[in-house]
Order: sequence, then C-alpha cells, then structure tokens
Amino acid sequence: MRKLPLLGALLAVALLLAGCANIPTSGSVSRLTIDRGAGAPALPTLPDEPVKGASQQQILAGFIKAGRGPQLSYQVARDFLTPDFGNKWNPNAGVLISSTPIVTSQVAPNTLQISISVSAEVDATGRYTSYNNPQSKPLQFSFVKDTSGQWRISAAPDGTILTPGRFSSIFQSYPLYFFDPSFQYLVPDRRWFASTRPIATLIVKGLLAGPSDWLSGGVLLSAFPTGTQLVGTPTIESGRATVDLSSQVSAESGATQRRMAQQLTQSLSQLATVGSATITVGGFPLSIPAGASPDILQTVLPDPVGFSKGAFGTLVNGTVRPLPGLSTAIDKVSPLGAAVGRTGTSVAFLNASGVSIVRGTAAAVLLDSRQGLAVPSMDPEGFVWSVPTSQPGAIIAFDTAGRPHPVAFSYDGTVVSMAVSRDGTRVLVALATSSGPKLLVAGILRDKDLVPTGLGPPVYPAIGSGALIGASWINNNSVVVLSHDGKTTAVDSYDIGGQQASLGVIDNGVAVVGGNGLGGIRVLDASGSVFSPSGSIGWQDTAQNASFLASQQ
Repeated sequence: MRKLPLLGALLAVALLLAGCANIPTSGSVSRLTIDRGAGAPALPTLPDEPVKGASQQQILAGFIKAGRGPQLSYQVARDFLTPDFGNKWNPNAGVLISSTPIVTSQVAPNTLQISISVSAEVDATGRYTSYNNPQSKPLQFSFVKDTSGQWRISAAPDGTILTPGRFSSIFQSYPLYFFDPSFQYLVPDRRWFASTRPIATLIVKGLLAGPSDWLSGGVLLSAFPTGTQLVGTPTIESGRATVDLSSQVSAESGATQRRMAQQLTQSLSQLATVGSATITVGGFPLSIPAGASPDILQTVLPDPVGFSKGAFGTLVNGTVRPLPGLSTAIDKVSPLGAAVGRTGTSVAFLNASGVSIVRGTAAAVLLDSRQGLAVPSMDPEGFVWSVPTSQPGAIIAFDTAGRPHPVAFSYDGTVVSMAVSRDGTRVLVALATSSGPKLLVAGILRDKDLVPTGLGPPVYPAIGSGALIGASWINNNSVVVLSHDGKTTAVDSYDIGGQQASLGVIDNGVAVVGGNGLGGIRVLDASGSVFSPSGSIGWQDTAQNASFLASQQ
C-alpha cells in the first residue's frame, strides 16, 4: 500500500479556486470545486505570492492555487511553506487525479483536512493506476507562524492533485521497453512523466530500476545488470542519445550490451530528436557488436480472419481466402471460435468436442475435452491456452506435442474471453463476477524452456458497469473491449498502464477482435455483419459476413 504522502496534496496544477478560494474562515466543513481543466495550459502563468496577514485558510487556498505553477520547481507554492518544510516538500512524489469537489474541515486549531475522491493516480516512478470505484483520500495540512507572525504550512503530503483534463495537458505517457524471457521481443511498460521534468533522465532511470511489480519476477527482463547507475544526464545530439552508465556494464557480454542499447534506443526513440543511443562508461563509448534486432510491433494479417459460409480464412471482398500452408480440416468440424498462430500455419479452435489444433496440412488433433470451454488462445511459442468458462483458475497450456501444462492462477468468476498478448508475456481475461464485470491483465511466468507455469499478480483496468462481451489485443500496448449496459453495445480501448478511450457504440455487437492498431479492430454483430472503425467514434459495415471472427497471434 502506498504511503499517504505519495497521495499528494499540493492540490496542484488543477484546482482553480474562485476569489479567496472558498476555504472556510469559520465553520467546520466546506467544499471546493475542481477546475475541469478544459483548455488548461501545460505551463500556467506564475501564481500569486502569499498575502501579508493571511489566515490559515487563506494560506492553504493560496498554496493550492500556487500549485498550478510548476515553474522553478514550484517556487511560489513553496513560499506558502515554512523554510524548513519548503526544502522537504516534493511535488513530484505522485499525482492524484480527481474531478469531484473537495471537502475541507478544520480538525484542530492549527490543522486543516481536505478530502478528495480519486479516480486514478500516478506514483513517483510514473506508474498509472485507475480505479473502478473512486478512492477517498483525506489529506492534512499543519500551520505555524513564522518569525514575522505570518501563517505558513509546516506539514503537508507530497505530490500533486490534477483533474483529468489538466493531467492530460501536463503529463504524457512513455513506454519503457524490456525483453520477454526469450529475448525475441521488446515489450512496453508504460510510465507517465510531466512535461516540466527531464524526460530522457526519467526514462533511463526507469529502465535501470526495472519493470513494474506486476511485470517482474521473470515476466519481463532487463539487460542492465542490477545496480547500474546513470552518471550525469543523457545528452542528445544529431539524433543520437549518449548515456553514461556506471562501470559494471563494461563487464557484460557483447550480446548483453547490445540488448542494453536496444532497450535504450527504443525507449528514448519516443523523444522526437532521438533515433539511436550510445552507451558510454567514464565518457568512453562501448564497442557493441551488431546482432539480431528484437521484434517490437508484432503485426498480424491486415485482413480479418473468420469462418463464413462453411470456410475458414481471411475475409476479403466478400470472399473467404484459405490461409496459405494450412489445411482446410477446420472447415469440416463446425468450429465455434478460433485463434490463429503467429505464422498463420496453425489454428486452435473450439467446437462441440472441445479445443483442437490444426498445424499445417495435418489433421485436427483434440487437445482439451473438458466441458464448457472458452474459445482458446495461442501464444508465440505455439502453446494453445484453454480454460473452462466456469473455472478461471483451471488454465492449461498445451505444447506443440499436445502435452498439457497447468498454469497456476486463482480467481473466481466466469470467463468471457481469454487472449495472450502477441509477445507472449501477458494474458488478458474478461470476467463476469459476483461483484460485477472485471477485466484483468496478468504477467505470464515461464520456466527456462519457456513453458508457461503460472500468472503473476494481475492489474485491473478500470471499466464501466456494462457486462463484458469480449476483449482482444489491439497491439502490444492496448486492448479493445466490447460491453453491453442493457441498452447499447459499447466499444472502448484501454492502454495498459494508461487511460480509456471510447470508440463509440454499435447495435447488437457480439464479438470483437484486434488488428494492427485501432483501424484493424473488427466487431461482429448478431446478424453476422462485420464492422470496421469509421471516423473518430463511428462504425461502418464492411459488407463481410461471418459466423465468428478469429483472434490472431
């Protein structure tokens, strides 16, 4: 659990207080209205200094208002603090995101308390967490008089509070890239940093600190040896970033040093001026050998794959084109759903007998005959993932020889859909539970032979109350979710470690699959029509029809 100081109380950058800020000068409880942040500038004008003779309430109001000005490390906000506390207060310790009124109360002669309802927060390392149910956070501020008899704040939580709109205007997400256990793929771990801070330095320090907790323990790996430190600050010149690191990186193999450079290059490439990265030690560049480049995008076929009129394949111009190198065995077994493997030459499918696999031109092989199975998923190592809908903790991954490998995981509810990410490091599960719909993403734990053995602690993107119909990967960063609230069927995208975006509504949607980015999403309706995105939040009939759409690995 995070300590209260990280919950932040600058009440910063986001609170616009009318007049003298509506904090009570008498009475016990009052409310503040949070600025909705529309059109809020990333760098607001410099706020007002403390006024001589101001009361505790006015000092707090001024401090809150001054928190909108990050210039010179929030210098004006620090002027509302005692000199000693002003040197200790850390506005960069975290961000609370809230769009509801703030309730204030005077809990002691020299203490004011503020309560806010938080929908999301960012911790000191830039990791973003959203909440299905807003979290109530009480924050206290203590006051003393300085040598001139003026009230100043002597204690307050670190960090800031922002509305969603103002957060978006000041913060930007930056995926940090780590390797999968096979070192074939670079996988993003999203972080959020304020535009007023040294982004290149934060990216490098984030890489050296390692992946987020839920992606640690072997889910993702870093090439940097433990304890590696950044020396000085990264420099960027003519599109090349130079990063000086501590001496232990010199002892690593050429392959490991190359992977370090690949992590740095891909993570820093989000900065418009960076196209490559050089590692130096003591100012001298490492001589890094050339080698294989990891896969970053993991693209799939540009056309949707599905089952239509008794045939399985890509759906193009009203026809079904068989996948090259794959037998037509699936056409004859009345499939109900399917997942296509990485090369397009293997398909796992569900029918009345259970979950089976077709590899190349071979006949279909039954893998899982348990009752009530969900549509299977495949991973890039060729494992077929299967689970009964009523037993989310009974996942089995079948290897290419058909051998079963239980995947340790415990959770209650009913599985709506399950999909392994295209880099094979995470699994996305849509669930119906007694406490409502849940969407979870969990890291996949594998042994030295890359056999799945279990799932790590999941994270839960904040979703609405509508019943989940299905979820699929859009790319290695984002997922698409189809849900129904009893009236409309909604399509939404969710960035892992980031925010949600509405993609509009569609009548009677029954299934969704991802593609290459937002434009590759396809939704199937109850009549069998396939829809694609049109405009910002619209959907158009593609004139394709299908019994089901298959996920692609």
